[in-house]
Amino acid sequence: MVNKPENPKEFGELLEFLFVSILFFGGFCVLYISKVTLNSLTSLQAKFLEIFVLGVLENSIFEVIINTFSGIFIALLGFTMFCLGLSFLAVKKPSKIKYFLVAPILCSGILFNFSTMFLFLAMGLFLASLYVIPLGETYQQELKKWKKFRIGSNAVSHALLVMFIFIFIGSLVSFYTDDSYSQNYMTATAESLSNIIWGEISNFAPGGDSKLSEEIINRTIKEQMQKLREEYPDFTEEQYSQIEVELRDNIIEKANSFEVSDLGFNITETVSNEIENSPLIKSLLIWFPIMMSITIWVSLEFFKSFLFAPVAGIFSYILFSISEVKSNKGSEIETLKELNG
Repeated sequence: MVNKPENPKEFGELLEFLFVSILFFGGFCVLYISKVTLNSLTSLQAKFLEIFVLGVLENSIFEVIINTFSGIFIALLGFTMFCLGLSFLAVKKPSKIKYFLVAPILCSGILFNFSTMFLFLAMGLFLASLYVIPLGETYQQELKKWKKFRIGSNAVSHALLVMFIFIFIGSLVSFYTDDSYSQNYMTATAESLSNIIWGEISNFAPGGDSKLSEEIINRTIKEQMQKLREEYPDFTEEQYSQIEVELRDNIIEKANSFEVSDLGFNITETVSNEIENSPLIKSLLIWFPIMMSITIWVSLEFFKSFLFAPVAGIFSYILFSISEVKSNKGSEIETLKELNG
């Protein structure tokens, strides 16, 4: 026969600590699996135009979105797990063990080699964990309508603000202290612009199977034939027709044999040189750390409103409902004991 723990409350808090620890560590594992890093976000920002201009030419919009944002969708799952943990803390409100939550958070740093970004994210999550508990208590006393849902939703929403501020500062520090991010941005931008330019050039010479090329060929032939008729008005219509056929064949043959080397320069190299000397790009690089950090923060705030806060509210509603069911069963058992006694 198994003996009951001497202090059921402490044992319950230990189980709560283990549950939240699993959620936090699992969230970091999902973030690691997503492979979403500041470098990948920088590349995505630089190639955003190329993806949505050239991507839809070969794939459907759905495929472009999935291929582009699959890693981000996985990362959002990781943040959702953090929100579930924060919602649990807001509902259960542990007291003694809340400071020990630093242990599973720091252990997760092994996955990320304790990078600057991870350290700021870890500090933000830990402080949010401490902050969400008194918030849960406050909202439980103040809220009247939709109480079960709004305790988790409101408390987690305000706690996430603390975490997102730390993420903003961490990304800003990382971008300012590591030049590789700005270099990656320049390289990715040059490649993206080169691909867009080459895509446009290819429209002029894809062997006649492009509508744009056909239109250009017809316009060129029309202009040449108009000049020919003005210079040689004595030709017969049959001669004009024969010349037009030969002219068309000649233009199409040149289009079919068109190569990038015919341009006489390397597109990527030329674009890279122009970017390096561009005053606009130099200005962008100065503002790059701030722009990227604000973009990350605004994106997280967007998902907080439409994903994180609602999920936290639903989870708190479930937790309160389960607690009520257990409380009602406990009351029924106590009533039966009194009646039988």
